[in-house]
Amino acid sequence: MDKVRIGFIGAGRHASNILYPSLRYAPIDLVAVAALGEEEAQIAARNFGAPKFYVGGFEEMLAQEKLDACIVAVKPPDYFHVLTGVLDAGLPIFCEKPGAGSVAQAIEIEQRAHRAGKPIQVGFMKRFAPAYRMAKQAMAKENFGAPTAFVGKFVVGAGLYPDEYTYLVDNPIHLVDLARFFMGEVERVSVEKTDWGDRRWSYAVTFRFANGALGMLHLANTQSWRKHNEFVEITGQGHFARVDNVIRYEYHPPDGAGEIWEPNPTVPSAQNASVMLTGYAYELIHFCAVVREKIAPQVTITDARRALELMDEIYRAGGGIIEPGKTAGAW
Repeated sequence: MDKVRIGFIGAGRHASNILYPSLRYAPIDLVAVAALGEEEAQIAARNFGAPKFYVGGFEEMLAQEKLDACIVAVKPPDYFHVLTGVLDAGLPIFCEKPGAGSVAQAIEIEQRAHRAGKPIQVGFMKRFAPAYRMAKQAMAKENFGAPTAFVGKFVVGAGLYPDEYTYLVDNPIHLVDLARFFMGEVERVSVEKTDWGDRRWSYAVTFRFANGALGMLHLANTQSWRKHNEFVEITGQGHFARVDNVIRYEYHPPDGAGEIWEPNPTVPSAQNASVMLTGYAYELIHFCAVVREKIAPQVTITDARRALELMDEIYRAGGGIIEPGKTAGAW
């Protein structure tokens, strides 16, 4: 089967450490790399096997190369210009989250993608992590019943972000997206926040979902992410499913034996690679199916827009101010 011919826009730290290494697991032919700096473009092309690289922008790559799609990993304020340019070139897009620098930009990108008839898949990779997929499948069990509660923890160490909004939209947005993935649309948001100084914050967030279920989210950057930093539990009607630190899945019925799964890291298999267990490789495999089979992405620009809207609501409820029409955060 022919590989998907990809042009990759961006060659920063996240792209080079995570996304480029994930390409090997998907049916992708990396045709070219485009980046602002010559050194980073050249290094990415050399390290990951692209025969060509373009410097200073992406437009020349789109004009010169025969591509099936583009992967985009740039700073959030740059997404609008890049994504709309790729849409104008008539290509499907995979872009890293959050997919836009603001809600207003996300709405415009969403509308332009609809008019162009081209899909945009956004990189909320946790939806593709095997343990979270298993939890989603557990919810579909006959006796699990309607979900009644969602509890989640997502924390990261202090000092990694220049301001509060950048922290929220780059980090806890993952848990907000997972809440929607498991429970559906959010109807109401309540927030308690403490600012501990020195760019450290903790949030207690409650959601009321449209189906009547409730959610409780612990978001903070007051704990090291080098230790246990992520947890999700979904309760149905007496049954519950749990994912611990991304990689351990549990399902428990009201009585009797349940299910437990975790990877065996001593086996040197592709399935045990970090980019597989965290979902990065699987989301790119899915993107190839989106391009080849012309199916809808499982995570769309609409999902990204809704996640951004919820993060804005959380930020404002915690006392933050976002000026209309402006990109918030330092990025």
